[in-house]
Amino acid sequence: MSGLLHLDTNALIALADPTEPVVRIVRSRVELGHLPATSAVAWHEFVRCPLLPDELLRVERVVGARVQSIHRSTSELAARLFNATGRRRASTAACFIAASALEQEAELLTANTGDFQPFIPLGLRLA
Repeated sequence: MSGLLHLDTNALIALADPTEPVVRIVRSRVELGHLPATSAVAWHEFVRCPLLPDELLRVERVVGARVQSIHRSTSELAARLFNATGRRRASTAACFIAASALEQEAELLTANTGDFQPFIPLGLRLA
């Protein structure tokens, strides 16, 4: 199967360190034909971290220009996810990240599977 592999914030952070296991996971998925991508929300959370220039460059090489913008449709889907999963205020970013993956029909790679479990019955696929 090929397609997009959306990376959550923690996956982006892990990619900045070449010794992290997520690097091997992403590499193997690329070999299977997946393209690493991310949402604008996950990218925002990533770039606000304290990063060294080489760490940012390392992740930019993997993701390229595949940072999905937030559109009206993304916002509306995120709102539906928010409402369908209990309206937890702390889940707003997760709703946007999940909505982006769903819109792109992408699997989501995350270390925080618990944050995204509520979205699985709504169609989200975790990598």
